[in-house]
Amino acid sequence: MRFLCLHGIGSNSRILQQQTAAIRYELGNRHSYDFVEGTLPWTPDPMLKENMLGDEKTFSYCDPADAKSCLQTIDLLERYVAAEGPYDGVIGFSLGANIAISWMIERQRQRQTAQNGTGDDLPFKVGIFFSNTFPLYDMNALQEGRIDHSGAAVPDGSLDLPTAHIWGVRDGGYEHAQIASRTCKAEKRSVYVHGRAHEISSSPDDLIGMVKVVNRAIGEAGC
Repeated sequence: MRFLCLHGIGSNSRILQQQTAAIRYELGNRHSYDFVEGTLPWTPDPMLKENMLGDEKTFSYCDPADAKSCLQTIDLLERYVAAEGPYDGVIGFSLGANIAISWMIERQRQRQTAQNGTGDDLPFKVGIFFSNTFPLYDMNALQEGRIDHSGAAVPDGSLDLPTAHIWGVRDGGYEHAQIASRTCKAEKRSVYVHGRAHEISSSPDDLIGMVKVVNRAIGEAGC
């Protein structure tokens, strides 16, 4: 499978490669990964101090509090996938996970409301999401130049693809990861919760648990 990989805010592609190295090793060499770096310079995430090399630059895909920036990023993501894809799956950490889920929810909504059932299919067959501590975006509000998460609520189980959701109980915004996971179809959704914070746990026991739910999602995608 070919995965598009989106890092978190105040991070970069090299750090996400490092964060996911053990998991990717356990998944074997059947997969390939395209790590896409944000272009907006951003203050480093304090949780990534141990992952950083000196004063390396860190980025975001957008300013999460700026509607125009968020809308532009989702549009650029769609164009990137159209140009560089197809991808079988997406791996997202933190804001990267949020952007991917918000976009897929909008794509599915467009398909469901299109006349005669026409419209674009979901861009991925499987989603792997880590530490999604941002509330989902309401695309209608973004198009109106507003940030409004209250209108982003979607029925539980509405996003129809296999997914794995992983977060830590000590992560300050883990409730948003819980909400985002519930937007995905229950019978295709796998969840693993570890005991750490806003990070991909390096514990050997957690590695086993994370790889299990990721493999389950990949297997359900049938690729």
